[in-house]
Amino acid sequence: MNLKAIAMASFIAVTAAPLAAMAADQPKAAKSQVGKYVADATVTTKVKTALLAEKNLNSLDINVETLNGVVQLSGFATSSEQIAQAVDVAMRVDGVKDVKSDIRLKTSTEG
Repeated sequence: MNLKAIAMASFIAVTAAPLAAMAADQPKAAKSQVGKYVADATVTTKVKTALLAEKNLNSLDINVETLNGVVQLSGFATSSEQIAQAVDVAMRVDGVKDVKSDIRLKTSTEG
């Protein structure tokens, strides 16, 4: 397991426990909302971890957000192949219902 994956796994462990504890103290309607938030946060983390594990993909330039299982990718890539790769990786993650990509190609002026 590489260093990026270890860091992401640590992040999951640190953030999931407080969210689960918070859900236990809430009324039923609030628990449902917290549950959805936790599920989306988990999907986001899984997608980020999967992107970090991909070779030939600078995933640190890609942002990931999730709402109701729909993943939104944004940021920059150096080729259209990398954009397609990021979308493909995200689609294969368990819990992802759909992927929307707003990843843009880097130009020579965008560092």
